[in-house]
Amino acid sequence: MEPEDAKKSILGVVDETASTVGGEWSVYSKPTAETCGDVAGDGLAYTYILMNDAPSADPMQAVDAVEELWKDKGITTERYRTGAADPIVGIRGRGGPATTMDFLADERRFSIVGVSECAEGSAVEERRRGSRSGMSLTPRQGSRTR
Repeated sequence: MEPEDAKKSILGVVDETASTVGGEWSVYSKPTAETCGDVAGDGLAYTYILMNDAPSADPMQAVDAVEELWKDKGITTERYRTGAADPIVGIRGRGGPATTMDFLADERRFSIVGVSECAEGSAVEERRRGSRSGMSLTPRQGSRTR
């Protein structure tokens, strides 16, 4: 896989997840190249993180919607819940267009973290190339949930 394809893939699935949940999302971390092997030249994967600091959706309904979307995309899912009196719920995913995905749903904040499939190349070189291009991303916005 080429780096640009890996980047587009993770942007697509993370942004589609945000749209599925609805609400106002902001970029916490733009797609950043990270090494996916043991050595810097072993390949790269992109990590992309969105946050919603004022979610309007019910956390369990949001997890249900994300699980359905991810399964449709060939992502194997696993739900989780903290053991606190006021538990935080979420779902993890692997496969499909991503190495890993994570959706955390707390009444106070939702987050989506996506890591792309491993692509050919060097994360160090890709970050250098990205810093020279002056790329910037604007906050993402989705529609309100049903």
